[in-house]
Amino acid sequence: MMRTLTGQEVRQAVRGRWLSMNNHVPITGVSIDSRKVKSGDLFIAIKGDHFDGHDFLQTAAENGGVCAIIEAGHSYPQELLNSFKAGVIAVQNTREALLDLGGFYRSVLAAVVIGVTGSNGKTTVKRMIEHILKKKFNGTCSPKSFNNEIGVPLTILGAGAGDDFLICEMGTSAPGEIARLTKAVKPNIAVITSIYPAHLQRLESLDRIAMEKAALLGYLKPQDIAVITSDSPELDHAVRPYNCRFIRFGTSESAHLRLTDYQSDSHHQRFQINQRDWVELPLPGRHNALNAIAAIAVSARMGFTQQEAAEALADFTGVEMRLQDEKIGPLRVINDAYNANPGSMIAAAAVLAECDGRKVFIAGDMKELGPQSEDLHMQIGREIGLRRPGLVIGVGELGTLLAKGAAKMGTETHCFPSVEEAVKEIPALLCDGDTILIKGSRAMGMERLIDSIRKKFE
Repeated sequence: MMRTLTGQEVRQAVRGRWLSMNNHVPITGVSIDSRKVKSGDLFIAIKGDHFDGHDFLQTAAENGGVCAIIEAGHSYPQELLNSFKAGVIAVQNTREALLDLGGFYRSVLAAVVIGVTGSNGKTTVKRMIEHILKKKFNGTCSPKSFNNEIGVPLTILGAGAGDDFLICEMGTSAPGEIARLTKAVKPNIAVITSIYPAHLQRLESLDRIAMEKAALLGYLKPQDIAVITSDSPELDHAVRPYNCRFIRFGTSESAHLRLTDYQSDSHHQRFQINQRDWVELPLPGRHNALNAIAAIAVSARMGFTQQEAAEALADFTGVEMRLQDEKIGPLRVINDAYNANPGSMIAAAAVLAECDGRKVFIAGDMKELGPQSEDLHMQIGREIGLRRPGLVIGVGELGTLLAKGAAKMGTETHCFPSVEEAVKEIPALLCDGDTILIKGSRAMGMERLIDSIRKKFE
């Protein structure tokens, strides 16, 4: 349960001014959704692209909200303001206020705080760490992909006063975002999972991506730990200014925890660390072996032996829409449709290559790759083609380019201009015994293809 806050603590944290006030009413929760406000909650009126929380102040009060934070310039009847028993606070920007409040609440937590970022694998590594740590400890982990200026402070504010650990996933699509989030999170352990081309539209290059991710180390003390991939020269350069203890994991010789062997049957795997210890993992993919090694490194800081951490991962079931396996009649469908960038596309293709039956890769657009986008789609298509899938289906304008790249390697391909068109036609291209992997950026909503496949084959 969240530590109770006073109205005065909240006002000071967000640097706001009272519009109405009663500092004797405790605040026991925080919400930005008026429909989910509970008795005792603070409601923060956030402006989104398609909504404005200020329009729902009355609903928040009726649902039991005792305090509200709104942006200056809004005018409400005094009767409505007074209905928030702990008071109403005005600020310049409610998004900034939410992040400031999260930073204050983090400062009063006794938990070990773990920040996780990287181009690929953030959510899986976060869940693996939580899965291990919960064998011995109580703690909080960010839900879904709560990794931006809204999700990160809500994760912090969701932590219990008695938690042993708090895990925050942190994402970025533009310079300065990780530093801004890190100011609130102030992790004791920082994890950087990987560096690949992603969000190039604003981050522009691998060097800048590495510098952006390395900002997660900005508040680490000399005794704190950074668990980082050893397989990125760009990251190795970017972390040099930071003064903390490093644990490197990966496949390179510089890794403290090195993946030295890997065996997989496309459903499960076993891998070896430092030519000594074997770990069983009920997930496919060499990239998931590296994700697991990162989680094992973090758990060591929390007192787990390597064997204990490995045993804890033996029943890890994965994350929704990340290589999520489903049997649909005579087909095997692997739903990896949560998101996509060049690194995760190649990792998915490697998983598919290990599978039985005809291998079908359905690829949607990879978004936010900037001026390099078309070349990267063609390049990734060629690399997918080198793994000899039976069929590559491109969906969307950029997915079509990816399929054309695969076709240059002799792969059979089909293309559709949109997911809507693909939904109608793709089931007819599939055959009994196929293994189908579906992947694309979140904006594509590639998982919509699964229902049409299910209707024909289930």
